[in-house]
Amino acid sequence: MTVRFLMSNNRPSSITRIVADTANVFTRQGVTAVVHYPAVDWWDYRVFTLSRLGLRKKLLSWIRLLLELVAGWVARPAWCGFRLHPVDSRVQAVLYGVSPSARDWKEGDVALVHPPYLLPGLLKTLPNDRIKVVTALHVNLEKALQSPVPETAAWYAHWVAFNRLLSIPTIVTSRETEEGARRLGIRVDKLIYGGIDLGFFHPPETPRSGKPLTVTLYCDSNPQKGRELGVAAIRALKKRFPEVRMGSLGNVTPDQAKEFDHNHGYLHGEEYARVLRESDIFVYPSLYDGFPAPPLQAMACGAAVVTTAVEGVSAYAAHEENALVCPPGEGEALQNNLIRLLTDAGLRQKLAGNGPVMARRHSVEQSAEELLEFLKKVGAEKGL
Repeated sequence: MTVRFLMSNNRPSSITRIVADTANVFTRQGVTAVVHYPAVDWWDYRVFTLSRLGLRKKLLSWIRLLLELVAGWVARPAWCGFRLHPVDSRVQAVLYGVSPSARDWKEGDVALVHPPYLLPGLLKTLPNDRIKVVTALHVNLEKALQSPVPETAAWYAHWVAFNRLLSIPTIVTSRETEEGARRLGIRVDKLIYGGIDLGFFHPPETPRSGKPLTVTLYCDSNPQKGRELGVAAIRALKKRFPEVRMGSLGNVTPDQAKEFDHNHGYLHGEEYARVLRESDIFVYPSLYDGFPAPPLQAMACGAAVVTTAVEGVSAYAAHEENALVCPPGEGEALQNNLIRLLTDAGLRQKLAGNGPVMARRHSVEQSAEELLEFLKKVGAEKGL
């Protein structure tokens, strides 16, 4: 059996990590794992947004896209998973241009796609119905449709209409995402919670000293990740807790960088896990999500976690048991939870101790094997 992971971008992200870990498990199970990665990130989304531009801007944008395509074809010899994560040498990576082509695929192959990207172009090239396509939905569509970015909202509306028409087998990664998709009339076949590599994410061998306390804020430039909310919380607490070492993990603006004692930037592999292990408190301020891995990874590394109650978090975060949880978008509640952990050593130690226990229930081996069982079932069925 061959499972093909169709990536819409070749940038480092939690999705890249999940694909790398899952491909490793599949390979150990005797499955051929192939990762298809693009010469240009999010090509189809960017082409879609061109329709909303005036003639001059549209022409200039097309020229830029085509130049990126040529440059990407020459300069992207490797999938970023191979550069950033421990990937089995037997996992294959294939570069594609505008869209992956299925013309050379074989009967029994199953393609796993992150919607709403790539599907229209891919389906045009399917040679027969013995090649199956499955979509993996990682986002709450109801909230994505309400995005403050008009292009994003329009793009997801386009995909919802497309999916209703085609009814492709779909897996989701959280109960909330499943319920939202069903309310929109989207087919959902299977709920499979995400998992993490517990051999990689684990508590430090030597306990932290806690002097000074270290707070790490997860930062992502995607508006849905709530970076501004998290930075505002850090800014508000700096004067009250000047002795606490504040750090950002991810992408921050130059002005935001001034709020932190240390800006780690985007880290991956062992460096990323090391920062989590060195963090006494980890903050995840997302506004909406699918199944966010960073809070679970931080819990596995023994950090006390403050997170918003976005989609998927309820599968592993229990308020005041192994994390402190607040509603998404409520900055004051996020700050108050941070204050509780900064001033209550007993609670901080309780969460840090219980986190790894919960994380052990969400191994990548468990989630990957459940996914593989579902893909084998789909592969044996007739039709799309």
